[in-house]
Amino acid sequence: MSFKVIVDSSSDIPIDKATTAGIIVVPMPVTIDDKTYLEGVNLETKDFYAQFDSFKELPKTSQPNPNSLLEQYEKTLAEGHEVVAIHLSSGLSATFSTAQMIREMCSAPERVHIIDSLGASFGYGLLALFAKTALESATSWSEVKETILNYRNNMRYVFTLDTLDYLVKGGRISKPAGFIGGLLDVKPVLHFTPQGTIEPYAKVRTRRAAIRKLVNVMEQEIANPEQQVIGISHSACFKDAQILADEIKQRFKVKDIWISDIGCVVGSHTGPGTLALFYTK
Repeated sequence: MSFKVIVDSSSDIPIDKATTAGIIVVPMPVTIDDKTYLEGVNLETKDFYAQFDSFKELPKTSQPNPNSLLEQYEKTLAEGHEVVAIHLSSGLSATFSTAQMIREMCSAPERVHIIDSLGASFGYGLLALFAKTALESATSWSEVKETILNYRNNMRYVFTLDTLDYLVKGGRISKPAGFIGGLLDVKPVLHFTPQGTIEPYAKVRTRRAAIRKLVNVMEQEIANPEQQVIGISHSACFKDAQILADEIKQRFKVKDIWISDIGCVVGSHTGPGTLALFYTK
């Protein structure tokens, strides 16, 4: 029995890691000033952030083309694999529910397994990489399903950004939360709830304080840091990602730290200057 992990591009898995792991990444559409692109196909992260301030309006995102998902699932089945498709949080996107619908259209739906990541960006990417490793020694889906879901349920997403404006405009967070953040001129710290939605976590005065807050939250919650690969993702603020990594190394002994770019899909809603931290609690 063999399995193939399929994700959408909001997982922000670095290309080299996805390729090495054999994970299939389905591109998601991003519409910029009435023109639609596919992330990783004809829209790259570097160009996206370089031009972000010149966009006439906030970029819009949508779920992967259903036909593209169906074709990828069917191709994987035809190659003799079972499909393990992990998608962007149902609390942020309809991709998961669409994937469930497409599963029923497949030639062998019993060999297609759909997981709600309950997350986004590289935390979701770490889940996919973990799933790939767990599936390598599995002889059946039932044997490994709970292990993957337990990892997902313990994955922690904590992040900070320069402004709440983009999340508010995109409907990913309430207007009152955005208003308070702007009024007090604070650096917000947010997190994903167990339901896969975004909520404010704390407010601090400076970017440096926000980075320290991320590490403090991790210190309170992390389990067995020496066994963990810690994930960091950022949108056009690599220096801050390095500062965060250094802070973690000074305070913990961890297995490794991987830094990823926040891609165009997630970045459309958070904007430049977003810094996120992922670990298991």
